[in-house]
Amino acid sequence: MRPSPEDRRSRVPEQDIAWIASRRRPFHDFTVGTLVPVVFDRYARVLHPAWAAHGVPVRWATVATWAGREVHSLAQWDFLSRPRVEPRRPSPFVAEPDTNGLPPGHLATLCALLAAQTNTPDRCFIGVWEGYGWLADSEWSAAPLLVLDQRTFLVRGGPIDLAMAVGWRGPNRTFVAEPPTILWPADRAWFVASDPDLDSTYVGGPDALIESLLAHRDLEAWSAEPDDLVAIGSDAINA
Repeated sequence: MRPSPEDRRSRVPEQDIAWIASRRRPFHDFTVGTLVPVVFDRYARVLHPAWAAHGVPVRWATVATWAGREVHSLAQWDFLSRPRVEPRRPSPFVAEPDTNGLPPGHLATLCALLAAQTNTPDRCFIGVWEGYGWLADSEWSAAPLLVLDQRTFLVRGGPIDLAMAVGWRGPNRTFVAEPPTILWPADRAWFVASDPDLDSTYVGGPDALIESLLAHRDLEAWSAEPDDLVAIGSDAINA
């Protein structure tokens, strides 16, 4: 039997990933621990912003106030953005939050906080979900594979700034940024994960990192727990 294309691909060295696969919850649990290895002191959920006209980010808290809902650690956009009664004011957003990862400005803010909480900011692993069509025509196409439960990623090593260089060339060679799906440093000080279907990014790490996320004015973050559901059924308050 001839090997499949995936079989012929190189894999991320086992010593770099064994700790991830062994400490993640099963995919069907749909919890924070499904995305982030359960080895850290604390966890956080960073909400991806919605969008007003002209690409202006809108916080979930703003939408919740408009809709008469409540933003909280388990809030789900589909419920939170649905007005309880006919609103008196126009909607503050024109587009829903993006899935898979944070937009460039928010990602840059996150990376700056991450870099301050690792001894190896120049040696990180940046992973991108294999399902993007642009990958085949990019330098990521030869990257080693990381195969986890229900998800496969292309992973490259480099400085944390590489997370900002993920993307593809659109019309007129214009760079189109695409956020990484997973990210962690060689010293395993923290781990960042999103998912192609989710509008939040989850972070596990030391107390100082999580506190910096929660306190930063440009990020809308909440404390999280490994057992927190990430599926839509988690939002009992707004549902």
